[in-house]
Amino acid sequence: MNLNELTQDDPTVAGEFFNGRWHAKGRNLTTRDVATANTDLQRKVERINNNRTLSTEAKRIAIAREYRTARDHVRALAQESLDHVTSQRAKLSRRLFGFEGTADAQTVIVRRDAADRAAKIEDAHEAQRALQMAEANGDTHLAQAIAAQSFANGWADVVHTWFDANPQASETAKQLQELPDPNDGVWRMQHAMTYQVVPPTELGTMSDYQIDALADTVLDGGDAA
Repeated sequence: MNLNELTQDDPTVAGEFFNGRWHAKGRNLTTRDVATANTDLQRKVERINNNRTLSTEAKRIAIAREYRTARDHVRALAQESLDHVTSQRAKLSRRLFGFEGTADAQTVIVRRDAADRAAKIEDAHEAQRALQMAEANGDTHLAQAIAAQSFANGWADVVHTWFDANPQASETAKQLQELPDPNDGVWRMQHAMTYQVVPPTELGTMSDYQIDALADTVLDGGDAA
């Protein structure tokens, strides 16, 4: 998989694919929003700590509430970022492998049959032979289905064979290959590192579950904040 040049130096400050090309994070819905959330949390914690009308326990409860709010906000940003990558990959895959746009009933049946046949292929060697036969027979739907299945299975040589026979798909293929793979464990870890809120030191080593419980605490005689 090709690396996007925006992510090579620091994977936690990644680029994102938006409107057909890569942008540095910070221009759209990005790590700038995460940094702002962390900064705002720090300021709120400072104000809470400087509030002399609150007891020590009331301050911890208020801080837990502010942390939970910031954390949930950033988690929503992370999910939106993940959904965007997933939708872009699906869109580019459909464009790349010929399933974009409307089709008549007969074409839909042919495509479905081709996809079913491609799904039964068990290894790259078999896929390579099936692709060559489909290309030789002019069966474009089956060739596209085999290429799509090979892409999903990571059979790069088979996909490249299809690219060689379909050079018009090269730009779309490049964009798709540059997109991160949400199923890749390393990328998911980097994504989690990017979209996180640092718990205030006042909360110690408490887990998120414990912090949520603390945030829901109501002190006798009144609320925490």
